[in-house]
Amino acid sequence: MLNRTLSKLQWVSVFMLCAGVTLVQWKPAQATKVVVEQNPLLGFGAIAIAVLCSGFAGVYFEKVLKSSDTSLWVRNIQMYLSGIIVTLAGVYLSDGAEIKEKGFFYGYTYYVWFVIFLASVGGLYTSVVVKYTDNIMKGFSAAAAIVLSTIASVMLFGLQITLTFALGTLLVCVSIYLYGLPRQDTTSIQQGETASKERVIGV
Repeated sequence: MLNRTLSKLQWVSVFMLCAGVTLVQWKPAQATKVVVEQNPLLGFGAIAIAVLCSGFAGVYFEKVLKSSDTSLWVRNIQMYLSGIIVTLAGVYLSDGAEIKEKGFFYGYTYYVWFVIFLASVGGLYTSVVVKYTDNIMKGFSAAAAIVLSTIASVMLFGLQITLTFALGTLLVCVSIYLYGLPRQDTTSIQQGETASKERVIGV
């Protein structure tokens, strides 16, 4: 769709990133008294569909941003307007009676507004990253954000660092470095091989 290929090293870095994020967010199973009936196959299928939809949406969004002359901010307004309409419809379907009784902004505090502000800035930042780099780099930046937020939790809330977290952090950092390495220019190598073949044929 984007007419772009990844080098072998970049593919390795992408899978390394997946492993690193998995280890960073890994939590050992805890025994609980509450027995919850689960369907692993259904859960795996739902996750697989969500991953495919998310990946396609990210690639298509990058294509829309880079293949048209429309301003980045206009694209953001178009996206957010459609999202607002869908979200408002869902809110009124689920909590319409309470909203009519208490008002839409009932319960909003300064902390809630601050979270909304951060989410808005995060959406704009994501669009800028996709516009000027690519959709995969957005994934790398999200992984780095997960690591940084966990480190902040360690400093602010006393979260204990585990071996899996340390190993996952290392994999994330190495994968970001490997993906950012410049791709090897094979043009000169191919030209040299062609010239040597021509000399052999001439002899």
